[in-house]
Amino acid sequence: MDHLQSVLQITFAQKSDAGRKAENQDTVGARIPEGNLLTTKGIAVAIADGVSSSNAAREASQTAIAGFLSDYYATPDTWRTQQSAMRVIQSLNSSLWGRSQNSIYGEGYLTTFSALILKGNSAFIFHVGDTRVYRLRDNNLELLTRDHTQRLDKHTTHLSRAMGADPYLEVDMHTLELQPGDIFILSSDGIHEPIPPAELKALILAEQQDMDALVHLALSLALHHKSEDNLSIQALRIDNLGTAAQSDAVNVLSRLPFPPVFSPGQSIDGLTIKKVLHESTRSQVYLVEDEKKNLLAMKTPSAIYQDDPAYIERFVMEAWIGARIQSAGVVRVIPASESRSCLYYLTDYIPGPTLAQLLKERGILAIVDAVELTEGFIRGIRAFHRKETLHQDLKPDNIVISGKGPVIVDFGSCWVAGVQEAGAPIARDNILGTLDYSAPEYRYGGRTSEASDQFSLAVLLYEMLTGKQPYGSAYSKAMDLKSFQKLRYISAMKYNPLVPYWLDRALEKALSINPNHRYQALSEWLQDLKRPNPDWLVPRSQPLLETHPERVWKALAILGWLTALALLLWRD
Repeated sequence: MDHLQSVLQITFAQKSDAGRKAENQDTVGARIPEGNLLTTKGIAVAIADGVSSSNAAREASQTAIAGFLSDYYATPDTWRTQQSAMRVIQSLNSSLWGRSQNSIYGEGYLTTFSALILKGNSAFIFHVGDTRVYRLRDNNLELLTRDHTQRLDKHTTHLSRAMGADPYLEVDMHTLELQPGDIFILSSDGIHEPIPPAELKALILAEQQDMDALVHLALSLALHHKSEDNLSIQALRIDNLGTAAQSDAVNVLSRLPFPPVFSPGQSIDGLTIKKVLHESTRSQVYLVEDEKKNLLAMKTPSAIYQDDPAYIERFVMEAWIGARIQSAGVVRVIPASESRSCLYYLTDYIPGPTLAQLLKERGILAIVDAVELTEGFIRGIRAFHRKETLHQDLKPDNIVISGKGPVIVDFGSCWVAGVQEAGAPIARDNILGTLDYSAPEYRYGGRTSEASDQFSLAVLLYEMLTGKQPYGSAYSKAMDLKSFQKLRYISAMKYNPLVPYWLDRALEKALSINPNHRYQALSEWLQDLKRPNPDWLVPRSQPLLETHPERVWKALAILGWLTALALLLWRD
């Protein structure tokens, strides 16, 4: 399964020196991880120049670099790069600012900061102050950052932005596409201020095959030009591009052979097959018992896909995604073990009917029961959203009603921001979920978001209350935006007169074709489901065209006929 292996390769060197100063207040650092972290976080390089006019310049720059390289890799691996980096940078800034405010000696913890993160096929830049980031591509040296400085006079400038200077930090962010052969340079002002741009470019071109020589010669060149500041430079070259490796657990799974179709009584890896819980053309789910007599669910792939790399990647990613979602409303995935002999993954066994089975048995549910179940669905989905993950396939078959509440049990169609951002080594299908339950933006090519899962949740609630679909049979046939815009919401009160008007309006809003018209947060929707929204206590006066369109068209037809008859009689 080489398609899951990392091929991102760089050559890197860095050097920092006090130069002609007594103390080096610059700090440089880098982290080049392997395996899972390379996939989800990438390679991080950072430079900081402590503001020399502050008393704690060296400590500030060291705190910024050490904290960033540690805390960035500790953020959830499903977060986007920008979210992870900005959360850490803002936290570090708050810490530095707080230390400055609380210092009894009036010390200022101020520093510049520039970071470069390489992930997948992209470069992410985060920048504050007058440290710089350059890129050499096709013999062209480009400055990618701007100095946050203000000129006081012909010879004097001062920083207009620095970490630790204000409680909230404004950070410049850029995203660039990587190409093999790109060379990135990060430098402090002790390097780039004295060296003319043409000489810096000539040096990089001359030493582009030797990053160690480049950084050493850059320091010598800065001293030659009589630099009076600390000297710090980092240089890296992109040698080979590719998507990052998946997590260790994913790699363990992806290297395994497909299992056979099991029958009750068979055993594998210490697990005894008790019965088949579910089977389809894409997968099988078995109830199994381990050696400690614990009941578990085992999901296996269908053998017809054993030569399909995209299918295999999706299957192994299910376990990876599920293991990172922690909620009582989401089934627990048991981490992959290297001892397993074939491709499958295990979850807790959740006894109880699926929502589909419950609806088939009971028909429509009481309003209080339906809303209570929806609250449980929301609890589970919010756990996905906290990890920047969209479920994308919420439907009755994917929810089990346990004695403790509803549990989401499927991860096959999930979209994960961090993994999507890292790039894919193989072409993935567009997994849309089930037509009747998926939001319209999946089919007309709109931007998907947490509001897309909200739409699916609202379809589930509508079905629990009415046994019907909110837009009728026409919904599953619509494929473009124009077709969806023609659809009209069918009031739940039409099928179930016990549904109060205010609850129907909350459903209608969550089911808006335009995602911008839905609720901004699931918590807002839940609030409107549990207690009446004051704006919706009195039913609105609906146009006759919405409530009884057939009467309107009949009346117009009759009016047209009468008008034509009157014209004929008048002519006679």
